[in-house]
Amino acid sequence: MDALERLTNLVALLLETRRPLTFEQIVDELAGQYPDHPVARRSTFERDKALLRSEGVPLRQKVLGGEYAGQSAYWIDRDDFELTDVDLTPAERRALQMALATVHLGASWGEQAWWKLERAEDEPLGVRVPIAATLPVHDALPVIHGAIRERCEIRFGYRGRDRRLQPYGLLARDGQWYVAGLDVEVGERRTFRLDRFDPIGVTCGEPGAFERPAGFRPAEAFPADPRLVGDGGDGPSRATVLIDAPRATVMVAQGNAGDIVERRRDGSVVFDVPCVNRSAFRSWLFDLGASAEVLGPPEVRDEVIAWLRALDDGGRP
Repeated sequence: MDALERLTNLVALLLETRRPLTFEQIVDELAGQYPDHPVARRSTFERDKALLRSEGVPLRQKVLGGEYAGQSAYWIDRDDFELTDVDLTPAERRALQMALATVHLGASWGEQAWWKLERAEDEPLGVRVPIAATLPVHDALPVIHGAIRERCEIRFGYRGRDRRLQPYGLLARDGQWYVAGLDVEVGERRTFRLDRFDPIGVTCGEPGAFERPAGFRPAEAFPADPRLVGDGGDGPSRATVLIDAPRATVMVAQGNAGDIVERRRDGSVVFDVPCVNRSAFRSWLFDLGASAEVLGPPEVRDEVIAWLRALDDGGRP
């Protein structure tokens, strides 16, 4: 049987069932659609589960008691899976339509959402509104949204390493998507840029694997200073930068450079500044032009030199 047909039948079964179904019950209901060999049958079912979750299907699971004690049972909650009537007022619907008109989400997501919001009796917006922001679309977004909702750990490749994250929230900053959560291997909160995920994709674990911290707000997890917005890297988080006297005087007065490490006799100042987000750090640094020089650490200084040389050669690192 074609895998797509089997998956379609599996979704339909789990949507219609009035009680959670065990693996054996699912195989019985979908007679002939799974392999006969027990190992192959179980492996195929596990792949189907992983694929459904990776596509954002809210597959629920619980451990049964009684005569089925210890067995897992599965179902799909219609309230999670289907778009119900959100019962928006005309003003609320207009606000969402305006947001879709001014924030370009790429692909066809925004257009499809617009169709779902429109009704025949609605009047058109009547004005052309400019695009105020453009947000990239990433294949992992639906999967991560589902993992946050279901409290599933996610696994993904990032900068050549396998990562395990308990995702707490998503946020768009400076035209990029970030996911914040607990890096399980490191034991610390980290943020990761979705466009830097390895192309192998994201896989989800079982629902209910962790508890999100009470009162967690994605906006508060991301600092206002873009140089502090982490992107999952493990390198230095601070750099020392020498800024010449004229610019340093202004920056000290404004209080927007960083911690002062040293004041030199010629009026220049050495600042300790955040560089967690290298892209934002370079933007800040290059805006200062010849007025600034990175002193350390060596790794950050070498990165900046390599970037400048690549630009001088007409390329990009």
